[in-house]
Amino acid sequence: MTEIAVDTLRRWRESPPTMVRDLFKVEPDRWQEDALAAFPASRRMALKACTGPGKTACLAWLGWNFMLTRPHPMIGATSISGANLKAALWAELARWYHVSDLLKAEFEFTKSSIYHRQFPETWRIEARTWPKDADATQIGNALAGIHSEYVMWLLDETGDYPESIMPVCEGIFTGSPKEAHIVQ
Repeated sequence: MTEIAVDTLRRWRESPPTMVRDLFKVEPDRWQEDALAAFPASRRMALKACTGPGKTACLAWLGWNFMLTRPHPMIGATSISGANLKAALWAELARWYHVSDLLKAEFEFTKSSIYHRQFPETWRIEARTWPKDADATQIGNALAGIHSEYVMWLLDETGDYPESIMPVCEGIFTGSPKEAHIVQ
């Protein structure tokens, strides 16, 4: 990583709220701070709240935390539809990318992936979607293939997901990852 101390990355890994304050210069709401603080020890997290309190911002912050503080992570990002992914979670990831010189220096941001400039194939977030009329096999094929020692799914707007999605996403816990998370 360019110009960032190992002890800073360690501190951010152990305390995602600290990363949000340091990197993005914002103060998380109390519930966001609680969720961020719980993340390192939580393999599965579900953020539940009314419309508008910042759930998607919290998802984006956790995605950036994982990207910055784990070596060669693979992260899948999805939502109820491709349009919703683009308009909400992907836009939120972009918002925080553009306020951080560190993120802009280290990562490339495209319409369907965010990747480390030095390791584009092994250090990334991938946008994953499926056709509206997809069956369980097609959904599985669209979402499969997120593998790494450090792996994560960011799932936005999960209330209306087809039943076949969660079993595919939970596949990240199989094998022997050093760390795996699902945050929805």
